[in-house]
Amino acid sequence: MVGGYLTFTAICSAFESAIADAQAQAENDVPPGQRGHVYIADWQFNALRDLSTGNPWGGGPWNPSTTVAKDQTALGLVIRMMAAGINVRILLWMPTSFQRRSMTNLADEHWSVAAAVQDYNASLQSLWQLNQPIGVVALDLRTAAPLAASLHQKMIAVRVGQVNIAFCGGVDLAFTRRDFGLSGSQSIGSGDWQSGSTIPLSSAGWPKQSPPPTGSYPDYPYKGSPLLDDGQFPEDLPEKVYGSGYRHWHDQHLQLQGPVVATLEQQFAERWIMDTNGRVYTFNRNSTIGFDNQVQLTSPSAFANGKVLHLPVAKALLPVGSSTVQMWRTIPLRPDTSVGPFVRGEFTVMAGVANAVKQASKLITIWDQYFWSEPLAKLLAAQIMAKSDLLLMIVLPPFGTTEPGMELMLRKNALQALWNGLDEASRSHVMVLDMWSQSINAGVYVHAKAQTYDDMLLVCGSANMNRRSTECDAELDCAVLDTTVVQTHLSNLYTCLTGKTWSDFGPGWLLRFWNAINYNPPTHSLILDPFWRASIGNPKTPNGVPMPYSSSKPVSLFEPTSIGTNIEGSTCQFPQCSGDPRALGRLDEVSFLLERCHDGNSWPWRQPATPVSEEEAEEVGKVPRMIL
Repeated sequence: MVGGYLTFTAICSAFESAIADAQAQAENDVPPGQRGHVYIADWQFNALRDLSTGNPWGGGPWNPSTTVAKDQTALGLVIRMMAAGINVRILLWMPTSFQRRSMTNLADEHWSVAAAVQDYNASLQSLWQLNQPIGVVALDLRTAAPLAASLHQKMIAVRVGQVNIAFCGGVDLAFTRRDFGLSGSQSIGSGDWQSGSTIPLSSAGWPKQSPPPTGSYPDYPYKGSPLLDDGQFPEDLPEKVYGSGYRHWHDQHLQLQGPVVATLEQQFAERWIMDTNGRVYTFNRNSTIGFDNQVQLTSPSAFANGKVLHLPVAKALLPVGSSTVQMWRTIPLRPDTSVGPFVRGEFTVMAGVANAVKQASKLITIWDQYFWSEPLAKLLAAQIMAKSDLLLMIVLPPFGTTEPGMELMLRKNALQALWNGLDEASRSHVMVLDMWSQSINAGVYVHAKAQTYDDMLLVCGSANMNRRSTECDAELDCAVLDTTVVQTHLSNLYTCLTGKTWSDFGPGWLLRFWNAINYNPPTHSLILDPFWRASIGNPKTPNGVPMPYSSSKPVSLFEPTSIGTNIEGSTCQFPQCSGDPRALGRLDEVSFLLERCHDGNSWPWRQPATPVSEEEAEEVGKVPRMIL
């Protein structure tokens, strides 16, 4: 799916189908709590995220006093699924007490969502006389040692009766994400009404449905919640570049069916019970979110003896299509992990990308929020130099968010590493573009984390092309091996960029596709990135905003790693490990060290980074707020 509009519409439809199925089960006397389950993992979850398409306000702001037939806010849908007797489990990243200094609103939002689910679950358990909870939120601080580490996965699994669907990609159930995508012949929508200055205030309430869900609504935000005093949720896109409201946002997301649904369900279950060495607590309104590794759950019945209880074993599903789908993850190294499947982490996002780049021979496209990876840039340059027909297209946002100097510096460094790795002839095989709407003279924020490799492989998920996503944050991607899927996806992207259709899939079509964009750039949605050139100078956006590219802040805050050794400055020292690329700092070398460089049971590169003390944290200062 291209764009938040299509993604939210699909997610809303899946939730509604689950509710309808559960209600039909109720008519057949299936007890609540036995009608299926829905799992949601999110880096940012905004309770009042509007997913509706048929409610009275359409694409504009709502009147909070309006009454609707179906509450299709993110929280409203969760409540309605619980009311239908569906078990709902939600994993939300919770900033530590130190991270909270710059992420106050997000921490308060997730805190308030947990409180609402906790209260509503208590009502349903009492009403239905249930021993086990219907809805549980886990506030998850089980992250790597670096100060800025987070849970960044964005996935949903729906297993309710005949409804078996999963979602994976770049879209959180959050404000601002709902605009850029296919809309008839238009390449850009009208913007997300829940963005910038038009983000609704939580304290003002929202259009609730009548009659209300079983047991009525819980308080949100609950009385005394800090969210009531937070004001408007901060979005961080600079107004001078992206406008004041109804902002434009480009994302990509996968809707999945078949066996991979059970795979994603299983990985959620693995994360749910991840080891904390006993630091498992019941969420309550007076508890303190700590600096150390922990998880807080809204139901005491969800854990015992310092361990989170297992979720049900995922039931297998039969294939429903022709695609081969593989799950890739980044599970960082954590100092407190001593048992379980993640003692040595998992770095299959890095390994998968490195392998795909080395196998591509015609066209690689990268659509990314943060193209900061110099190791990836070096590998791309090596492959383009070695393969005369290989082309590369990179599409990025035109400007950074809260720390544009740092963000653009990291982008500049990666693009210059790519530039310097190529000769003049090979540079003509690369185009680096930013999304810009000429019609409103404003930027389109590219938040996508997706790539295509030739006409065979599509990769989409939560991982950006930077060190943070490949070595530090918990990430989830899916790789789809299917020529038809790749052809359809690239043609949909072409429509988004140009407003035109693409139907030419004859021999050599990838070259013609690349030329159609490179030599006839759609002036309304693409511009050349100013850092893809020999001399950068003092670049500006098309509307005249200067683009700084330097910062005095530590790079480690933006590009952290969970790996405690200098993996980008080494090669394998064990002679029995064949296949070492011997390419310092290149992505395939880094991946080789993690995946294959070992001596018996010694994996020298899979050593977790040293935890940061509170004293060291104070010296570093405030962790920057970033959109991830």
